[in-house]
Amino acid sequence: MDDLLRRLLTQLDEIGQAHEELFDTECSDRMRAAVMAGYVRRSQDFTMPDEFGLHTAKANESVKSVLTEYIAAANQRASELGLSQFHERLAAFQNSSVESDAEGSFYDDFFGYSPPEAFDSSGKVLG
Repeated sequence: MDDLLRRLLTQLDEIGQAHEELFDTECSDRMRAAVMAGYVRRSQDFTMPDEFGLHTAKANESVKSVLTEYIAAANQRASELGLSQFHERLAAFQNSSVESDAEGSFYDDFFGYSPPEAFDSSGKVLG
C-alpha cells in the first residue's frame, strides 16, 4: 500500500508545483471526500467528481486522473491484502511514514487528517 500512496503523493506534488491552489482547503476537502468514498469506505455508488476546486479544467482533470488511478489500485491491493475494514483502510491511507519522492509531502499536506476515533466501524461519523 505504501508504494501506491507514495506514487499518489508524488503525482500531487507535481500538480501542485504548477497549481498551488491544490493546497487550498476547498481542494483538500474535495480530494479527501473522493478517497474516503472511493477507497476507504468503498461506496458502491461512488462516482469520481470532475471538479476539485482548481482554477483550470486541465488541472482538475489531472487531479481526477491521479485519484482515479490511486483508488482503483488501492482497492485492488487492499483486496489482495485482506484490508476490508474501514479503520484498516483509513490507516493504510493515513500512513504518516510515507512521503512523496518529489517534495517530501505527506498525505495530510493534501488531504488533511481524519481522526479514526471519529468514525464507527462502517465509516459513519460518530456524534
